[in-house]
Amino acid sequence: MPSPSPELSERFDGRSVLLGEELHASTELRGNIHFEAFASLKTRQGCHIIWHKPADFDHFLLNLDAPVSPANPVQGQAIAMLREAFAGGASDIHMTCLATHGNIALRRMGMLESWRDMGGSALMTLMRAIYQSMTEAGSPRFDPLTRQEGRIVNRKFLPPTVHSARVHTEPLQTANGQGLLMTIRLLYDTVKAQGSLKDRLTSLGYAQKHIQSLIKLSHSPGLTLVAGPTGSGKTTLLRHVFEALALEMPDRSFLSIEDPPEYPMQRIAQVLVDTSLDNRGAAYSAAIAGALRADPDYLMIGEIRHPEASSAALDAALTGHPVWSSIHAASALGIFQRLLSLLCVAKFADPLTNLQDPAVLSGLVYQRLLPKLCPHCSLKLAQALQDSTYRSDTSFLDMLKRLKAQGVELTSVCVRGNGCEQCKGTGRIGLLVACEVVACDAQLLGYLANRDQEQSLSYARSLGLETTAQQALDFIGQGHLDPRDAENCLGYFPER
Repeated sequence: MPSPSPELSERFDGRSVLLGEELHASTELRGNIHFEAFASLKTRQGCHIIWHKPADFDHFLLNLDAPVSPANPVQGQAIAMLREAFAGGASDIHMTCLATHGNIALRRMGMLESWRDMGGSALMTLMRAIYQSMTEAGSPRFDPLTRQEGRIVNRKFLPPTVHSARVHTEPLQTANGQGLLMTIRLLYDTVKAQGSLKDRLTSLGYAQKHIQSLIKLSHSPGLTLVAGPTGSGKTTLLRHVFEALALEMPDRSFLSIEDPPEYPMQRIAQVLVDTSLDNRGAAYSAAIAGALRADPDYLMIGEIRHPEASSAALDAALTGHPVWSSIHAASALGIFQRLLSLLCVAKFADPLTNLQDPAVLSGLVYQRLLPKLCPHCSLKLAQALQDSTYRSDTSFLDMLKRLKAQGVELTSVCVRGNGCEQCKGTGRIGLLVACEVVACDAQLLGYLANRDQEQSLSYARSLGLETTAQQALDFIGQGHLDPRDAENCLGYFPER
């Protein structure tokens, strides 16, 4: 396919692309006298104009795979690395420079795998090129002694279907001198879920009972919080809930507040937090307060990380608005204490009283993504135990004892094979969603407010809660999840 004309992209704000004898343009350029003159010239030269609605043109650009001319060989190396990682199904790239030497690792299906070794100076040069020449960052100067953040959004650097890439650096002290860790998260939707919320959640792999609960929560007033570690699909869930609701209710106003926006969302007004403020919590709080003055019907807050953001989110929920956000907590029920802790730091007046109202705190969601075994090359446990490597591995045999103690039927257990063409040699293909969804009521919130963990869990289970550990055991028993991967992600299953 011919490459886009860079001159044309710059002249019309990236809203048109010339591909051979086809001129693709977004409909907002209709009536632009400069574009009309250019289009007329190209038509006389034999070009055919293809108009796209703005959202369709965004999708067209996102899927465009055009050759790139890097500014220098190091930038070319970085672009090639992004494309290779994407082609291999990676969600994250970890670049670790230990002064004299370094390593690049890829996270695929939730698991980190070493990919390539490099000399320390060469790896530091590569990280410098990525930060200084490819990212939009708060500071244009690369400093390996300082924690830094940036985003790669220029389409010429990104693989097709990748919306953007989030870049983060952490200074490291090593035995050999100054080092640096750079992580790059590739933001793309591998499922490409569309349609109703039920259709989207089904495509994403949620169980039917969780889908029903999430649909119910999506129409509830108050605050619904989604928790899970980094890479557990929190942002993806929030995005699809809001996109589906916006399509279902075009007469409602949907606003999201993000720092920064990770995915473009259709029919959602995405508010960027003011990055010029030193106090990120205050910036989030100001953005939420501003969004409430913009007359929203539904409000999404990308993440509650700061006490000020927790206070502003609860204020929004107290107005009766449905508010969805993400937070870091270790379980669905653990969200309550995490939110309470942030509110206390923010000096929110009488937070416990407000948090015991299910019209204010309506939903608690916790999820993990677990690597699904490739059905083409996985091994039945009986097959694996024919190999002396497994039979002599005491840690593997101890794990089987723990599974048996949990009631798992070992004859149905499968383990990872050597990999095949279908799974690109990883032994894993896709991700399994283990999800805890709790629709709050006054009784549960009362137990949580009293810090009665045993009673809270018992009551939540009576409402249908299954922990992520329970769901992981079910996946293992169905032959979909290698028990070693489960324990790597969730910790050891205890013996009874």
